[in-house]
Amino acid sequence: MCKSDTAMEENVNQGKGDGNGTGTSSDEERPFSLQGESTDGTSSYTLVERISRWVARNPWKSLIGSFVGSFLLSFVALTVGNFSVAADNGGWTTRGTLIANRHSQNFLARLYRYDLFLGNEEVWDDLLTNVQPGWETDDDDDDRRRRQRRMMEEALPLSVNEEKPLNSHRMSSLFPSSSSFSARPLIKIPSSWMERRLEEQRDSTLLKGCNTEWYNSSYSMTDPVHLWPVWKPRSKSISALDPEVIHDMCVAEQNTLDHLVKNKLCYGCDTDDKCLPPYGLVFYVRLTVSGFDMDCKELSEAWAPYQQETEEAWKECAADTKLTYKEYQEISDLPESCPYGFFPTLLDEYYGDDSSYASTGNTDNVQYTSSIFPTISDSEALFEELSNYDRASNSEVVKGAYDTQYEDFVNLQLDASLNRDMSMAMGSAVITSTAILIHTRSPFLTFVGLFQIILSFPLAYFVYYFIAGLEFFPFLNFIGVFVVFALGADDIFVAVDKWKNARIDNKDASTEDIAAKAFPDAAGAMFLTTLTTAVAFFGTAICPVAPIKCFAVFCGLLIIFDYILCILLILPALCVYDGYRNKPNCCMVCRCCRKKEISQKQDDGGDDEEAGDENGVDENEDAPKTESLIRRILTGLYNGLHTIRWPLFVGCVVAFILSTVFASKLELPTTSDVRLLNSKKFQQEQNYEWRANLLFNALNRASGSRAFVTFGTIPADTGDHNNPETFTQLVLDDSFDPSSTEAQLFLLDFCPRLLEQDFASEFAENYVCSMNKFDFWLKEQYNSSLFEDETFVENCGDAKGIPVAQEKFHSCMIYWNQAFEYDYSISERNGKVQILTIPYKSRVSWGSPFQVLDDEWHLTEAWMKREMENAPEGAKGAYFTSEDFWWYDTNNQMLGTAYNAAAIALATAGIVIFFSSRSFVLTFFAIFTIGYVLTSVTATMSALGWTLGFLESICFAILIGISCDFVIHFSHAYAILPGRVSRGERTKYALIMMGPSILAAAFTTISAAIIMLFTVISFFQKFAIVLLFTVLQSTLGSFVVFLTLADCIGPNEPTYLFNELIAKCASTFKKDEEKIVSRQTTVTTRESTAEASEH
Repeated sequence: MCKSDTAMEENVNQGKGDGNGTGTSSDEERPFSLQGESTDGTSSYTLVERISRWVARNPWKSLIGSFVGSFLLSFVALTVGNFSVAADNGGWTTRGTLIANRHSQNFLARLYRYDLFLGNEEVWDDLLTNVQPGWETDDDDDDRRRRQRRMMEEALPLSVNEEKPLNSHRMSSLFPSSSSFSARPLIKIPSSWMERRLEEQRDSTLLKGCNTEWYNSSYSMTDPVHLWPVWKPRSKSISALDPEVIHDMCVAEQNTLDHLVKNKLCYGCDTDDKCLPPYGLVFYVRLTVSGFDMDCKELSEAWAPYQQETEEAWKECAADTKLTYKEYQEISDLPESCPYGFFPTLLDEYYGDDSSYASTGNTDNVQYTSSIFPTISDSEALFEELSNYDRASNSEVVKGAYDTQYEDFVNLQLDASLNRDMSMAMGSAVITSTAILIHTRSPFLTFVGLFQIILSFPLAYFVYYFIAGLEFFPFLNFIGVFVVFALGADDIFVAVDKWKNARIDNKDASTEDIAAKAFPDAAGAMFLTTLTTAVAFFGTAICPVAPIKCFAVFCGLLIIFDYILCILLILPALCVYDGYRNKPNCCMVCRCCRKKEISQKQDDGGDDEEAGDENGVDENEDAPKTESLIRRILTGLYNGLHTIRWPLFVGCVVAFILSTVFASKLELPTTSDVRLLNSKKFQQEQNYEWRANLLFNALNRASGSRAFVTFGTIPADTGDHNNPETFTQLVLDDSFDPSSTEAQLFLLDFCPRLLEQDFASEFAENYVCSMNKFDFWLKEQYNSSLFEDETFVENCGDAKGIPVAQEKFHSCMIYWNQAFEYDYSISERNGKVQILTIPYKSRVSWGSPFQVLDDEWHLTEAWMKREMENAPEGAKGAYFTSEDFWWYDTNNQMLGTAYNAAAIALATAGIVIFFSSRSFVLTFFAIFTIGYVLTSVTATMSALGWTLGFLESICFAILIGISCDFVIHFSHAYAILPGRVSRGERTKYALIMMGPSILAAAFTTISAAIIMLFTVISFFQKFAIVLLFTVLQSTLGSFVVFLTLADCIGPNEPTYLFNELIAKCASTFKKDEEKIVSRQTTVTTRESTAEASEH
């Protein structure tokens, strides 16, 4: 965006008057003498002007000093600051909000539940006194995502009696690049039938010398690093169960397995030249037909007779499974209609479901299936061979897509794509350099300008890391490279134009005089749009999601340092450049090679536009003025706009209304998932999309998710909210004391009441809450020999059930739990029950529509508040939480950030426009134009099928700051003419004076946006689309909407009301001062008179 007024705003047309017919220029608003004296003969230099003169006297010293200082700080930032180019995609959850604080405490307590259950004092002290490392900490000897999964899976079971659930939780759900289904382990429970079948085939070609226990090992089969391809028939008329599909899948799997064997990436057999075959549909077929000695052709032929029977059995099995499946039931408990060896990963959820035909098409054919390879736990080694895996590309009936179970390939691809996308920034650098060279016609200024833009990145990082203290550098920050190249050239255009116009107006003045004139003007003008753009970024920093906050802060710093470096580097460079204006030097001025030609034409009395300035003003005042091409074009544009201004006025209003209507159709996302790669370009992303259709995922969605009610901790997050590598301390609720009779009875009845609510159900079959189990145990012991046991009596007294005597409650419950129950939902410290957790199954999941999650959260929260109001002392501090509501909170905060940041940016733009134009009417026109830009871009987003999710919210908040730059310049130029001038003349002046600079700025920004369209990471692409449409609509809005409003109903004297208000305020203030002085004088006189009378 253009960062200032056009450099020609000082060149006011002489025919424009001050309202009384006298010709006055804008310089007459503040008399300025290049000799530094005002009209009364006194010195009028301001501090900025004196600094400008010093820079002009010492240009090389200023330039070199600024360069050296910038390089040194940049070196420190990139070396000491540990800067690296890596796609860090962690931290995509809220920190510091109520919901986030609740889940942080709950998660930490569950993570260390074993030690807390045993009352390990060392662990208690560590959790209570030290901020724990984040669950996204990057370990040197372990993959971060694997560590996350391991921590989360360990944090789930609350009792040793719990069975491993089918949809065992995944850690990767805590960041947006993973999905609810993609990260859950494929469950494989040992089957005696499969054991017998494999034993029968142990001497077969494929299994001889191999350990087939892998197929019956739940742990081995569910290792997340295993290669997990998903297969899809190429047509809905083809089924994955068709013999030809089985054949081609068999060939592809065998080719992939051979490559894995060759590179020693798989295991399972005694020799290095062989590995276990993958488990999947082909393996199921071999089990069915006893075909482990068959090649692929023989296998497909042997399978044909079994196909129809299997299809019917699978349809019945799939329907019964979806109808009867309960969360956490064992795979062996699947309906009896399911054939041996069947697992939900072998077919899609729509198979045999006629009700889904309208949305999915043919449901009589299996459209998706998957398989698991027994590969080593080295995701990077597997990823390096990704292009060598056989996807059945030559098949006419089926195709495949590879990734690991936890999307390791997606994350590795993001790292590789980030480096590639950063190289695309070189294209932005080339275009920006070319635009600067064309505009300045100086290789020297182009070189300095390019370094000014480049150095703003490390300098921004210096402040970001060392001063702001932000150590987390998310991948989003790298979009700043494109931002600074897109916006960085604009300040250069402004500074150069300001200098050239000052030189044109004062062709015989010294460099010092020109600097004193141009520097303050350029710095002030650039500051206006630097402020609005930076505030738009900083306004987004209110978001409690670390990557968004860090991105906003870093890009805001980039905008500020681009402005600072323009002053420190470009302005001294202009002083150097000015010294060579009459000296032939091709490093300074590209036109030197044409100097003789131009001089000859001037000697002959001819005109040459090249002899004048770029805006059509000749440096020779006696020569006839010839307007430049761009000025003639803009004059013609104004004449056309003026002719049809009233139809355009109506059209602008209609366009604004229509844009608002279509913008309102932008919907909220139906899922919290955020994808960063394009599935059409990357098979691992395609693997993700296909995997969504497996029956396995449908069961996970239908089963809901786990939530918790927690007693004993206070919602808090004491870590660094801006760094995912730090988490929190455990913060205990000292008021929690379940020992009183009232508290015991309340807790005894609380769990049954909870499970009676529509939003909650038993998280496992036959689950009994801790207090209820404790009560049942006490009653059971009443008539047993244990009732008379000394240990029992010592700990429980004569307890016959709940309530237990208050002084015996803690010791009795701890005795029961540690000696008999082993319930890890109870944590004890120093002989006291400190934390009590009640798990339940929630009917929503993190992938549920936002509105569903919102309604469910408020429903549950309202019920909990009522319960806590009626709870006795000692049990009032409970809260509910779940991972799914954490994601809901993240989405909700992102949406709130979009709206609040938009309001901040819009308010800032309004204030800047008002004080720069000093006109209420022009401020309204500008806000109307910005509103048009926002609504039109939002309507475009809606038309593209976007939703207001994570990435779109970020773009929405930022585009406001970018969209107001052009209109700020036009409003300021419209108002700069002094006195009363017709609205037509003002509009024409604003267009002609501002047009060239705005168009040049729009060109560089659009060019950078177009280059970003060719990046790989989807957020970069979306940002590019939003940036592109914002610049296009900003250009259209400023040139058409704003100028049409101004030309039709703009004020002839825009600053009149503002000046009158200031004058009235000043007059009122002066009168008040006079009254005060008069009263003081009167009082003094009276006191003097009284003193004289006394004497």
